[in-house]
Amino acid sequence: MEGSKIPSGDGEEGWSSSMPNRRLTGANMASIISNAVVDFSLGVYKLSAVGGENLFMSPSSVYAVMAMIQAGAGAATLEQMTAALKLTGHNRKTQLQLLKEFNTAMMAGSRDVILTTANKLYPNADRKVVEEYIKVLSESFKSEITPMAFSTKPEECRKEINDWVEKQTNKKIKDVLPDGSITSQTGMVVVNAIYFKGEWADKFEPRSTTKTDFHPSASSKVQVDMMKERMDYAKYGESKEMKCKVLQLPYQGKEIGMVLFLPHEVEGLSKLEQALTREHLEKILAESKSETVDVYLPKFKMETQLTLKETLQKLGMVDLFNMAKADLSGIGEQLFVSEVYHKAFVAVDENGTEAAAATAAIMLLGCMIPNRVMEFKADHPFMFMIWDYRIRVPLFIGRVIQP
Repeated sequence: MEGSKIPSGDGEEGWSSSMPNRRLTGANMASIISNAVVDFSLGVYKLSAVGGENLFMSPSSVYAVMAMIQAGAGAATLEQMTAALKLTGHNRKTQLQLLKEFNTAMMAGSRDVILTTANKLYPNADRKVVEEYIKVLSESFKSEITPMAFSTKPEECRKEINDWVEKQTNKKIKDVLPDGSITSQTGMVVVNAIYFKGEWADKFEPRSTTKTDFHPSASSKVQVDMMKERMDYAKYGESKEMKCKVLQLPYQGKEIGMVLFLPHEVEGLSKLEQALTREHLEKILAESKSETVDVYLPKFKMETQLTLKETLQKLGMVDLFNMAKADLSGIGEQLFVSEVYHKAFVAVDENGTEAAAATAAIMLLGCMIPNRVMEFKADHPFMFMIWDYRIRVPLFIGRVIQP
């Protein structure tokens, strides 16, 4: 777009021009972006965890996509996105440093489990994209850029994007973009895909798995395949404030683990979810101790597909979805976001966990030695996270109402 550019930061409209670009150490940057992603993740999850249904999602994937769009936003659109992404108080240069730090950590992978993530920008081949925006996405987000013939071949483009996502997620996420989501008016699609597969550090013995009652509610029960294992050095805790038990089950290498939150009451999950904050989470994780724990965990598999426009609007990103108000001039002319699609998959068994997710935003024109045995019996609805201990963020969050 001739003459347009991404706001440079200091003194530019829409950015916190009064805020100095403070020098941040690596540790400070890691802490700031970790806090931002956790706060955003819990916000998205709470708005999505409604009703009595299972849920699984990757707020980190959603954050990555919205961060890529925020990099080209301006005016009120930028301010709203910055606030929702929990980056208010930092100028443009610092924000990009923080987002680059997060993206680099996400893409670093792991030696002991399979963890991959990828970003991709699909602009309309008929429309000019601001060169500086392309540079930012390439440098800060390591995003590939592939122009697409949305104007003439929308369905073929939709299939090509879905094929890319399916490949990135080991064929676990199919058709993240549903029928009709791409039209000749599509100006751009921004995508993040994440895939995880890890084996438990202490595996469950398959012969110990038995049919056991699981109580979706106080008045109902179903039979599930319940895994059982005595784990000698599991991180275990109880929160009186949250009225729940907490168990951390590490995967091989112990850089990533599953954190389970089991309410004391059969129907206590909703209260727990809505009350949980980053501060509670940090306290719970820090205060968990190595214990010998008899762990009972149901095998489960689920797939969730979400549209997140309404959720993101409730978090404050209002103008972004309004054709008349959206300012994405740092990306290209007359763009706004029509919808954000998210799809996630998880399978948990005796060996470990396999999980994948993809997010696509479509823009339109216009230890102590244990001496006791604790019990963690997940026989009623619980919440869980696949937690990256290195960057202290949840890669995935879910709830099991009925395995």
